[in-house]
Amino acid sequence: MPGHRPLYLDVLITSCKGLSYFCAFLHYALVKAGFCQAPVYIQKIIAKKIKILRSVWFARLLRRSTSILVRTPLRESVLKLINVNLPISREIGAIIVICHTPWKRILVQWCLRENFALVIGSGKWKDSKRQIQRQAKGMREIRELVCHLRSKGRVIVSADVFNNLHNCPVRFLGQPCNASLFIEKLAMLAQVPILVIIPTLSEKSITFIAGPSFSTHALQMKTGIITRQILSFFEKEIKNNPAILSDYVK
Repeated sequence: MPGHRPLYLDVLITSCKGLSYFCAFLHYALVKAGFCQAPVYIQKIIAKKIKILRSVWFARLLRRSTSILVRTPLRESVLKLINVNLPISREIGAIIVICHTPWKRILVQWCLRENFALVIGSGKWKDSKRQIQRQAKGMREIRELVCHLRSKGRVIVSADVFNNLHNCPVRFLGQPCNASLFIEKLAMLAQVPILVIIPTLSEKSITFIAGPSFSTHALQMKTGIITRQILSFFEKEIKNNPAILSDYVK
Protein backbone atom coordinates (compact mmCIF):
# COMPACT_ATOMS: atom_id res chain seq x y z
CA MET A 1 0.00 0.00 0.00
CA PRO A 2 1.20 3.55 -0.58
CA GLY A 3 0.87 4.43 3.12
CA HIS A 4 1.38 7.98 4.39
CA ARG A 5 3.05 10.15 1.81
CA PRO A 6 4.12 13.80 1.72
CA LEU A 7 1.72 16.54 0.68
CA TYR A 8 3.78 17.51 -2.35
CA LEU A 9 2.91 14.19 -4.05
CA ASP A 10 -0.81 14.87 -3.73
CA VAL A 11 -0.25 18.39 -5.08
CA LEU A 12 1.77 16.94 -7.97
CA ILE A 13 -0.96 14.43 -8.85
CA THR A 14 -3.69 17.09 -8.66
CA SER A 15 -1.63 19.46 -10.83
CA CYS A 16 -0.92 16.80 -13.47
CA LYS A 17 -4.57 15.77 -13.43
CA GLY A 18 -5.79 19.33 -13.97
CA LEU A 19 -3.24 20.06 -16.68
CA SER A 20 -4.13 16.81 -18.47
CA TYR A 21 -7.67 18.11 -19.16
CA PHE A 22 -6.28 21.24 -20.81
CA CYS A 23 -3.73 19.26 -22.85
CA ALA A 24 -6.37 16.74 -23.98
CA PHE A 25 -8.80 19.42 -25.20
CA LEU A 26 -6.01 21.37 -26.90
CA HIS A 27 -4.66 18.19 -28.52
CA TYR A 28 -8.06 17.24 -29.88
CA ALA A 29 -8.72 20.78 -31.08
CA LEU A 30 -5.48 20.68 -33.07
CA VAL A 31 -6.45 17.29 -34.52
CA LYS A 32 -9.92 18.51 -35.45
CA ALA A 33 -8.47 21.64 -37.08
CA GLY A 34 -6.12 19.50 -39.14
CA PHE A 35 -2.91 20.79 -37.58
CA CYS A 36 -1.86 17.30 -36.44
CA GLN A 37 -2.86 13.71 -37.10
CA ALA A 38 -5.13 11.84 -34.70
CA PRO A 39 -3.12 9.43 -32.51
CA VAL A 40 -3.54 5.81 -33.57
CA TYR A 41 -5.10 4.93 -30.23
CA ILE A 42 -8.18 7.16 -30.78
CA GLN A 43 -8.66 6.71 -34.52
CA LYS A 44 -11.14 3.84 -34.07
CA ILE A 45 -12.75 4.98 -30.81
CA ILE A 46 -13.68 8.61 -31.45
CA ALA A 47 -16.62 8.42 -29.01
CA LYS A 48 -14.16 8.34 -26.09
CA LYS A 49 -11.55 10.61 -27.65
CA ILE A 50 -11.35 13.24 -24.89
CA LYS A 51 -11.39 10.69 -22.07
CA ILE A 52 -8.63 8.63 -23.67
CA LEU A 53 -6.49 11.65 -24.56
CA ARG A 54 -6.88 12.90 -21.00
CA SER A 55 -5.74 9.57 -19.49
CA VAL A 56 -2.71 9.49 -21.80
CA TRP A 57 -1.76 13.09 -20.99
CA PHE A 58 -2.22 12.46 -17.24
CA ALA A 59 0.16 9.49 -17.44
CA ARG A 60 2.53 11.48 -19.66
CA LEU A 61 2.79 14.42 -17.27
CA LEU A 62 3.09 12.34 -14.10
CA ARG A 63 5.61 9.96 -15.67
CA ARG A 64 7.91 12.80 -16.62
CA SER A 65 7.63 14.37 -13.18
CA THR A 66 8.30 11.15 -11.29
CA SER A 67 11.15 10.20 -13.65
CA ILE A 68 12.94 13.35 -12.49
CA LEU A 69 12.04 13.09 -8.81
CA VAL A 70 13.03 9.43 -8.50
CA ARG A 71 16.62 10.41 -9.32
CA THR A 72 16.73 12.91 -6.43
CA PRO A 73 16.84 12.52 -2.62
CA LEU A 74 13.01 12.45 -2.80
CA ARG A 75 13.14 8.93 -4.30
CA GLU A 76 11.82 7.09 -1.24
CA SER A 77 8.76 9.30 -0.92
CA VAL A 78 8.04 9.07 -4.67
CA LEU A 79 8.02 5.27 -4.39
CA LYS A 80 4.99 5.61 -2.10
CA LEU A 81 2.97 6.22 -5.26
CA ILE A 82 3.17 2.48 -5.95
CA ASN A 83 0.32 0.43 -4.52
CA VAL A 84 1.14 -3.29 -4.79
CA ASN A 85 -1.10 -6.19 -3.87
CA LEU A 86 -0.10 -9.22 -5.93
CA PRO A 87 -2.45 -12.22 -5.56
CA ILE A 88 0.32 -14.79 -5.32
CA SER A 89 1.76 -16.84 -2.48
CA ARG A 90 5.29 -16.12 -1.29
CA GLU A 91 5.72 -19.86 -0.77
CA ILE A 92 6.32 -20.50 -4.46
CA GLY A 93 8.36 -18.92 -7.21
CA ALA A 94 6.55 -17.17 -10.04
CA ILE A 95 7.05 -15.44 -13.37
CA ILE A 96 5.26 -12.08 -13.37
CA VAL A 97 4.43 -10.89 -16.89
CA ILE A 98 3.89 -7.24 -17.83
CA CYS A 99 3.76 -5.21 -21.05
CA HIS A 100 6.16 -2.34 -21.79
CA THR A 101 5.06 0.18 -19.17
CA PRO A 102 5.58 3.95 -18.99
CA TRP A 103 6.37 3.46 -15.28
CA LYS A 104 9.60 1.57 -15.89
CA ARG A 105 11.91 4.09 -14.20
CA ILE A 106 9.97 4.28 -10.95
CA LEU A 107 9.30 0.52 -10.96
CA VAL A 108 13.02 -0.20 -11.36
CA GLN A 109 13.74 1.79 -8.20
CA TRP A 110 10.89 0.07 -6.37
CA CYS A 111 12.13 -3.34 -7.50
CA LEU A 112 15.64 -2.60 -6.23
CA ARG A 113 14.22 -1.64 -2.85
CA GLU A 114 12.08 -4.79 -2.73
CA ASN A 115 14.94 -7.05 -3.95
CA PHE A 116 13.34 -7.76 -7.31
CA ALA A 117 15.30 -7.83 -10.59
CA LEU A 118 14.48 -6.89 -14.41
CA VAL A 119 14.21 -9.73 -15.84
CA ILE A 120 13.42 -9.34 -12.06
CA GLY A 121 13.62 -11.66 -9.03
CA SER A 122 12.57 -11.16 -5.38
CA GLY A 123 15.55 -12.91 -3.81
CA LYS A 124 18.94 -11.30 -3.23
CA TRP A 125 21.37 -10.98 -6.11
CA LYS A 126 25.06 -10.33 -5.49
CA ASP A 127 25.11 -7.27 -7.74
CA SER A 128 22.10 -4.93 -7.76
CA LYS A 129 23.01 -3.53 -11.20
CA ARG A 130 23.09 -7.02 -12.71
CA GLN A 131 19.79 -7.58 -10.96
CA ILE A 132 18.15 -4.92 -13.12
CA GLN A 133 20.09 -5.39 -16.34
CA ARG A 134 19.76 -9.15 -16.77
CA GLN A 135 18.95 -10.12 -20.37
CA ALA A 136 18.69 -13.91 -19.82
CA LYS A 137 21.30 -14.45 -22.53
CA GLY A 138 23.38 -17.60 -22.36
CA MET A 139 22.98 -20.80 -20.37
CA ARG A 140 24.58 -19.36 -17.23
CA GLU A 141 21.94 -16.66 -16.80
CA ILE A 142 19.14 -19.09 -17.66
CA ARG A 143 20.39 -21.48 -14.95
CA GLU A 144 20.57 -18.61 -12.45
CA LEU A 145 16.99 -17.60 -13.23
CA VAL A 146 15.73 -21.17 -12.95
CA CYS A 147 17.50 -21.63 -9.59
CA HIS A 148 16.11 -18.30 -8.42
CA LEU A 149 12.54 -19.31 -9.35
CA ARG A 150 12.89 -22.72 -7.72
CA SER A 151 14.02 -20.93 -4.55
CA LYS A 152 10.68 -19.07 -4.33
CA GLY A 153 12.01 -16.09 -6.28
CA ARG A 154 10.12 -13.75 -8.58
CA VAL A 155 11.03 -12.92 -12.17
CA ILE A 156 9.35 -10.09 -14.10
CA VAL A 157 9.33 -10.29 -17.90
CA SER A 158 7.74 -8.17 -20.64
CA ALA A 159 5.50 -10.17 -22.97
CA ASP A 160 5.47 -7.70 -25.87
CA VAL A 161 8.97 -8.67 -27.01
CA PHE A 162 9.22 -9.82 -30.61
CA ASN A 163 11.89 -11.42 -32.83
CA ASN A 164 12.59 -12.48 -36.42
CA LEU A 165 11.75 -16.17 -35.93
CA HIS A 166 8.63 -17.95 -37.15
CA ASN A 167 7.77 -20.17 -34.17
CA CYS A 168 4.97 -18.06 -32.64
CA PRO A 169 3.33 -15.72 -35.20
CA VAL A 170 0.83 -13.26 -33.71
CA ARG A 171 -0.91 -10.01 -34.54
CA PHE A 172 -0.39 -7.39 -31.87
CA LEU A 173 -2.09 -3.99 -32.11
CA GLY A 174 -2.76 -4.63 -35.77
CA GLN A 175 0.81 -5.57 -36.68
CA PRO A 176 2.00 -9.06 -37.71
CA CYS A 177 5.00 -10.17 -35.63
CA ASN A 178 6.60 -13.17 -33.96
CA ALA A 179 6.40 -13.43 -30.18
CA SER A 180 9.22 -14.65 -27.98
CA LEU A 181 8.54 -17.98 -26.25
CA PHE A 182 10.96 -17.15 -23.43
CA ILE A 183 8.22 -16.87 -20.77
CA GLU A 184 6.75 -20.30 -21.48
CA LYS A 185 10.12 -22.00 -21.74
CA LEU A 186 11.41 -20.47 -18.50
CA ALA A 187 8.22 -21.49 -16.67
CA MET A 188 8.51 -25.07 -17.95
CA LEU A 189 12.17 -25.29 -16.93
CA ALA A 190 11.53 -23.93 -13.42
CA GLN A 191 8.06 -25.50 -13.01
CA VAL A 192 6.52 -22.29 -11.65
CA PRO A 193 3.23 -20.50 -12.43
CA ILE A 194 2.83 -17.42 -14.62
CA LEU A 195 0.94 -14.35 -13.37
CA VAL A 196 -0.03 -11.54 -15.74
CA ILE A 197 -0.27 -8.01 -14.31
CA ILE A 198 -0.67 -4.47 -15.64
CA PRO A 199 0.96 -1.49 -13.89
CA THR A 200 -1.58 1.30 -14.36
CA LEU A 201 -2.15 4.84 -13.14
CA SER A 202 -5.28 5.32 -11.06
CA GLU A 203 -6.48 8.69 -9.82
CA LYS A 204 -4.12 8.60 -6.82
CA SER A 205 -1.46 5.93 -7.30
CA ILE A 206 0.24 3.41 -9.58
CA THR A 207 -1.48 0.09 -9.03
CA PHE A 208 -1.07 -3.44 -10.35
CA ILE A 209 -4.12 -4.98 -12.01
CA ALA A 210 -4.04 -8.78 -12.02
CA GLY A 211 -4.82 -10.55 -15.27
CA PRO A 212 -4.94 -14.29 -16.06
CA SER A 213 -2.61 -16.80 -14.42
CA PHE A 214 -1.30 -20.07 -15.81
CA SER A 215 0.01 -23.17 -14.10
CA THR A 216 3.01 -25.14 -15.32
CA HIS A 217 0.67 -28.07 -15.95
CA ALA A 218 -0.99 -26.07 -18.74
CA LEU A 219 2.43 -25.45 -20.25
CA GLN A 220 2.79 -29.12 -21.12
CA MET A 221 0.38 -28.49 -24.01
CA LYS A 222 1.22 -26.94 -27.37
CA THR A 223 3.94 -24.30 -27.18
CA GLY A 224 2.75 -20.78 -27.95
CA ILE A 225 -0.84 -21.07 -26.72
CA ILE A 226 -0.21 -19.23 -23.44
CA THR A 227 2.01 -16.61 -25.08
CA ARG A 228 -0.78 -15.79 -27.53
CA GLN A 229 -3.34 -15.63 -24.71
CA ILE A 230 -1.14 -13.24 -22.74
CA LEU A 231 -0.63 -10.93 -25.72
CA SER A 232 -4.33 -11.07 -26.56
CA PHE A 233 -5.13 -9.99 -22.99
CA PHE A 234 -2.67 -7.09 -23.16
CA GLU A 235 -3.99 -6.01 -26.56
CA LYS A 236 -7.54 -5.86 -25.25
CA GLU A 237 -6.51 -3.88 -22.17
CA ILE A 238 -4.35 -1.47 -24.18
CA LYS A 239 -7.25 -0.74 -26.53
CA ASN A 240 -9.42 0.05 -23.50
CA ASN A 241 -6.71 2.14 -21.85
CA PRO A 242 -3.83 3.20 -24.14
CA ALA A 243 -2.09 4.89 -21.19
CA ILE A 244 -0.79 1.54 -19.94
CA LEU A 245 1.58 1.17 -22.92
CA SER A 246 4.85 3.09 -23.00
CA ASP A 247 4.70 3.58 -26.79
CA TYR A 248 1.65 5.83 -26.31
CA VAL A 249 2.99 7.71 -23.30
CA LYS A 250 6.11 9.54 -24.47
